This record gives sequence, C-alpha cells and structure tokens, in this order.
Amino acid sequence: MEIQLVKKQLTRTDIASCLAYPTGNLWAFQMVRGRNAINFNARDPTGRVWEFKLCTRNHGRYKKPVIRGDWLDYVDEKGLTVDDFIILTMVEDAENGVSYNIRVEPNLELAL
Repeated sequence: MEIQLVKKQLTRTDIASCLAYPTGNLWAFQMVRGRNAINFNARDPTGRVWEFKLCTRNHGRYKKPVIRGDWLDYVDEKGLTVDDFIILTMVEDAENGVSYNIRVEPNLELAL
C-alpha cells in the first residue's frame, strides 16, 4: 500500500536550502529515541536511489523537520524550480518492508 507523506509546492527555501517536511507525518520514520535525524533512501521514477536525511530540531517547542542529504543534488539534477510539486510516498510491503519513492510534478498552471 502506498501512502503519500508529502505533496508540497516548492518554495525558494526548499530549492536553496532544505525541504520542509510536515511534523504530522514524522510517524512514517522510525527515529531512534534521543536522536534528531534519520537517513533514508527514496527511489525516483528513473530508478535512481537518493539518500536523504530527515532532521528535526533537538531543542525548542517545535520540531520543524526538514529533509537534507542528497536533497540539493536532487533539486539540481531534476532542474526543480519554485512552484514545482514534490511528492514523497511510503510503500509498505510485507515481503520487502518499507520503501520510499520521490517524484516531481511541474506546476502546469505556470506552463500555460
């Protein structure tokens, strides 16, 4: 079963620094207690695997999760721009466990 974790219209910060990740979907990652980061791999539609790192703040009231790691390389290789949509999904498979997929959808309103 595929579960959509993120469908987000990219901002300048997402393109230049890191991808903001919704706090409400942190449940999808088994972060070790006492740690504020976890590495995970996500496959794009071409089959390439990207190594991302989900990080949260280790102090303060709000976790403010972000995705780093290969994120900026992904942005560069895919030629992402502000207003493109990023979609990150999780697939649960009894045989293979959990895997993640990432894809981009251009903002078709801007293409008109």
